[in-house]
Amino acid sequence: MSLARLLDQQRERLAELLALLGEEQECLVQGQVDSEALVALAGQKSEIQQRLAETEARRHQVQCRLGYPDDREGTLQAARDAGCEAAWQATMALAREVSRANLRCGELLALRMEHNQRMLDQIHRIANASVYQPDGRTRLQPSRLNVSA
Repeated sequence: MSLARLLDQQRERLAELLALLGEEQECLVQGQVDSEALVALAGQKSEIQQRLAETEARRHQVQCRLGYPDDREGTLQAARDAGCEAAWQATMALAREVSRANLRCGELLALRMEHNQRMLDQIHRIANASVYQPDGRTRLQPSRLNVSA
């Protein structure tokens, strides 16, 4: 398979992944998170990432088989010689965009987890406050000052 065709496949898969990351981000910013949708998106992302890795491995094999160095410069030179440097640059730009989208989703997930933990902590404080203390009062009841002496 030609280098140009492999780069086209990589861009197609990266575009699919970017679209899924956009859907994931939309799910994460909703007030009520649809966990089933997130699980389905995770599965779809995993499949695309696997296909992307396979395409990258084939591209890498072609590059090495053609005698180019196994580094970034070799990849760029192979693309230039095959007349598809613009396709390589577009692929790299799309990969950077996917990386940024993935970071945004990771940050949103971290914020969601932090928010959920704070809510759980508050629920535990409220639940524990209703437990009776040794004097028979709950922690929610204010203690009274004994003014009789």
